[in-house]
Amino acid sequence: MCMSDRLGTERSHSGLCHDREMAFPIPFPEEIGGEYLQLRCLTEEDWQLEFDLSRVADVPQWTFYPPNLEELGARSRIVRTQERHRSRLAARYAIVIDGSAMGTVGMGWRDGGEPEIFYVLKPDARGRGMATQSVRLLATWLFDNGFPAVALETVAGNTASEKVAERAGFLQVDSYWGSQGGTSVQVNRWLLYQGAM
Repeated sequence: MCMSDRLGTERSHSGLCHDREMAFPIPFPEEIGGEYLQLRCLTEEDWQLEFDLSRVADVPQWTFYPPNLEELGARSRIVRTQERHRSRLAARYAIVIDGSAMGTVGMGWRDGGEPEIFYVLKPDARGRGMATQSVRLLATWLFDNGFPAVALETVAGNTASEKVAERAGFLQVDSYWGSQGGTSVQVNRWLLYQGAM
């Protein structure tokens, strides 16, 4: 699980990242197809996915996902996601395999940096290559649309997410101290350059 997915939450930034969100110059796709999974924009019906992910113990630990969302909070999170999608500030997709949503993957862009990819999976979806393929699908879309590099960030110690970054071709380029749930944490920044996958 990658630590982004801010949806307007506060976060500490290194010199590489800046606070102002950038609108993407092109509209986001509604769906992206992969080898064995599909990425589709989150819909109102995905509130249950948000609800479920917020209750997985390690999701708030490694990401900016709020813990223990109630139905109203999960539904509000979907509405904010859709607003940000329409404004081209960020896109979040359900990772769908065999008709079931198994997690989310998304992308956002901060002023002065590369677009960032973030992801989170339900426990029963982990270890099957879904995160790696989802990250590659979004990276490919970004490369195809003119971005020369993409980033992701992990909290130090999140070895599963670090392995996803490595399998997708990312290289760790920086570490800095950030804030996660009010606690100071080391954040590792990873970059993937076009042609490196």
